[in-house]
Amino acid sequence: MSSHGYPLIRTIRSAVQSVKGSFILWIIFLLILPGEAAAAEYRLGPQDKIRIKVAEWRAGKSEYFDWGILMGEYTVNASGSVALPLLGNLSAKGLTVDELAKLVAETLQMRAGIPNRPDAAVEIVQYRPIYVVGSVQQPGEYAYRPALTVLQAIGLSGGLYRQTESGLIRLERDRVTAIGSYESARLEMRRLLVRRERLATELASGSQIPIPDDLRDDPDASRLIADEVAVMNTRSDALRSQLAANAELKDLFSKEIVNLEQKVAAQERQIAIARRELQTVGGLVEKGLAVNSREFALERTLADLESKMLDYTTAILRARQEVSKADRDATDLQAERKAKIESERQETEAAIDQLKSRLSTSQSLINEATSVAPRLLMERMEATRQITFWIVRRGDSSTVRISADADTTVEPGDVIQVEQSSTTDARADWPDRNAVSMDSNMQSRSKAN
Repeated sequence: MSSHGYPLIRTIRSAVQSVKGSFILWIIFLLILPGEAAAAEYRLGPQDKIRIKVAEWRAGKSEYFDWGILMGEYTVNASGSVALPLLGNLSAKGLTVDELAKLVAETLQMRAGIPNRPDAAVEIVQYRPIYVVGSVQQPGEYAYRPALTVLQAIGLSGGLYRQTESGLIRLERDRVTAIGSYESARLEMRRLLVRRERLATELASGSQIPIPDDLRDDPDASRLIADEVAVMNTRSDALRSQLAANAELKDLFSKEIVNLEQKVAAQERQIAIARRELQTVGGLVEKGLAVNSREFALERTLADLESKMLDYTTAILRARQEVSKADRDATDLQAERKAKIESERQETEAAIDQLKSRLSTSQSLINEATSVAPRLLMERMEATRQITFWIVRRGDSSTVRISADADTTVEPGDVIQVEQSSTTDARADWPDRNAVSMDSNMQSRSKAN
């Protein structure tokens, strides 16, 4: 049967061909996202890693336009914001992924002046981690997954602590490992702090990188700044070289315009002479004193001169266009450099926020391996033990300590504290003292972030 009998099929085929292949894949991806109903109830917070995709339907071209500059993975920083190109910092703390997607789309529509709101999708790539401390084999930071229980979290940390002859050796090894992690994060933090100052100096078109306040007493601050100054000078030299080459090209075309204008002036004089000669010969021809062939020759000469005049004029216009293009290229080079520096600055800020969390976690592990864990080892020599689970959870304004059992559901960012105490232990106030220690650690971490 002829395809003319199926107008609907032809319409669908035409629409599908007009849509970009990448966006079709994205639509399919959105349709098959699992657990959408559950994810809609989850509230974002610091350290959550998300993926954002934005597309806009452009009716005039009958196609979807992907906002590639916004598409990518982002981390919610310690203040609860997400730094996005073009849109700046958007507050994501306490929002669901659907609410954040709506905020991204509305902000983009307002900033870009789009008549229709674009489509945005937000997916959680990685939840903020949980922390398992206390009487477990491997205390530390672990990745969160939905519907995680206390028992499962303890399984991630190797199970409950089992006292062995090598227990003290393990505690010392954990302490050394935690100190190594802390020192590694501290060294990386120093480099990032200096890099942030360098990027700020580049944005301000400065020449001297100031010493960060946190590194004023650091003996290696001068060396770190010297390294960043070398990077800044190299980038500045590259930009100056590009601008100089662009200026030379502009100067070349400017000189060409001057030469062409001089040729135009000379050509105008020749045209004027040819016209006067043609007028004189024409008068002689009318009187019979000159032949027509001479008049025709002068007309051809005049036509050639006027044609060359048009060539010179066209060449001048083309050269002026090249001069304007050189000016635009110089402006684009500087704008592109600033955009790149701003992007690097945002990435550096996000990395600093993550390192603050790592430093806080490592410090807590050092404290535990140095003081809390050895004390627990001495207090748990009895064979009969009672196991108690606590969840330390940070709220909007304070940190709470919640009694839990093995089936209690854990939330992202929770600290699961496992306590083992002897049933004959007379020091029943120990959990309260440990709770004070944990609350103090969480408050210190909150201040650090």
